[in-house]
Amino acid sequence: MTQLKFAQRRDFSGVINAAMEFFKQEGLFFIKAMLTYTGIPVIAMIASLAYMVLQFINGGFESITNSPDPMAIINFFIPLFIFLLLAIAVQIVIVGASYGYMKEYHEKGAGNFTISDVGHHITRRFFPVIGYGIVITILMMIGFAFFILPGIYLAITLSLIFPVMFIENKGLGQNLSRCFQLIKNNWWITFAILLVASLLVGFVSSIISVPLQIYMQLKIPTLIQSGDWAQLNAAFVITSYILLLVLSIYLKAFVYVVTGIQYFNLSEKDNASTLLDRINEIGTSDAEVKHE
Repeated sequence: MTQLKFAQRRDFSGVINAAMEFFKQEGLFFIKAMLTYTGIPVIAMIASLAYMVLQFINGGFESITNSPDPMAIINFFIPLFIFLLLAIAVQIVIVGASYGYMKEYHEKGAGNFTISDVGHHITRRFFPVIGYGIVITILMMIGFAFFILPGIYLAITLSLIFPVMFIENKGLGQNLSRCFQLIKNNWWITFAILLVASLLVGFVSSIISVPLQIYMQLKIPTLIQSGDWAQLNAAFVITSYILLLVLSIYLKAFVYVVTGIQYFNLSEKDNASTLLDRINEIGTSDAEVKHE
């Protein structure tokens, strides 16, 4: 099977198709790498989520709101805190695994690197990803505070920060500048590509979320009147939430791969523009010499 070339100029559909082709070729090994480094924390997240749903169904949440008991609060919020902490850590690992894998694939070729090579990028970049995440979150919050549109612009522009960080391996200031350089004249196409990737992910998630929402909307009015939350089908609700959790975690990798391929696409365009500028400069210089 022919190896996919990341560093290539592509149109709108070409980027999405390249991502599909990447998963077609590398899907099993890519998933194995993901599960290797996220399997245990995701299982812990599932356990925390199942515990909280059972607490809710058995009236644990009502006991907190109606007559707060310190032990009831601890029993509910400690699993919630663990869940949120694990969710952040897992998301950082997914970012590191996605772009670390793409970097290895780009530089060494398919089949020429190991899962531990991908893990090296995760451990090396774990805390920098946290720092970058904080910086871009602050920048986007400032952008959204100014009539929302600047926040949307920054959200798309800074979506390139992690592939730039992993592939080009420069400092924060240079990486931020590089994002703005790449997105110049390419914001709308990047916005459309990421929108389609997100919609595809949302469509797959809706297969689980829509039946769950319909079930909950039909059940909740009756449950509010009766006050008996035990009438909920615990197995269906817990299973649905677990599937949604797993999909929300691992489908993000598809969006990251699409973003990475768009980064390579924009880099190729930028390099081509730079080369064309140099050729034009040479032509201009020759013309000036002849004129003299």
